[in-house]
Amino acid sequence: MKKTVIMMIILGMVLSYSCKKDREVSTSISGQLRTNGTEDPIKMSVELQRPKVILYERTDQVGYTGSGYREFAKTSVDEYGKFSFQEDLKNNELYFLGVEGLDTTIYWELDHYGWWNMAYNGDMNVIDPGKDNSKILYISAKSWIRPRFINTNTDVNNQDGFKYLSGLSTIFSIIDPNYNPINGIYFNGSVDTLLGTIHKTWSGQYATGYADGIWQRYHHVEGKLTRNGITRDTNIFYFVPPFDTTIVEIRY
Repeated sequence: MKKTVIMMIILGMVLSYSCKKDREVSTSISGQLRTNGTEDPIKMSVELQRPKVILYERTDQVGYTGSGYREFAKTSVDEYGKFSFQEDLKNNELYFLGVEGLDTTIYWELDHYGWWNMAYNGDMNVIDPGKDNSKILYISAKSWIRPRFINTNTDVNNQDGFKYLSGLSTIFSIIDPNYNPINGIYFNGSVDTLLGTIHKTWSGQYATGYADGIWQRYHHVEGKLTRNGITRDTNIFYFVPPFDTTIVEIRY
């Protein structure tokens, strides 16, 4: 009887270990860090250590609503911003990538919560266990824009109205003292207006970026367009080049 009990315990331990191992699958992860808005590898200072790519594992199991996670693995990128992992990961578990150690004089560095938000929204940094994962992580550069609002109506006598409400990032400097961002700006008729403000923001268009700590998913302005007597809410998307101050055309 005693031998039977011992054998059952051993068998139970073996089955438990086997079930645990069955949940783990060999997973390859590779990719590159690129500057958002381009297909170029990120810029790295020779005076700083190279950035590290972090593999996070979700630690709470309630759908995708929580934010519990831990660092599972970490690796440095090479001189071209490339990275790779080979790990045993659990099936039906959420894993995602993040980055630390960027040159923050020229790049916005997302915190843990920012990378988690990207994973929560099903973005480019989610890892599929058991598969070959090739990931390009686009890193948003610090950029500045000067907005130019252009009415695209070909009728030079049109009476279009556009009221800008929101969407431009933090104001870096004000050239025109009459500009009042709180009350919005109203454009009437056939206009081509270059604003007297410079806005600090992030490069690219649709990927996640930071502007003075505000987490954003894409560049756009929101406003109300009145055309042919009809007023409607309008979203206008725009693209921002990296690293420099650029005049950005916002056409409505």
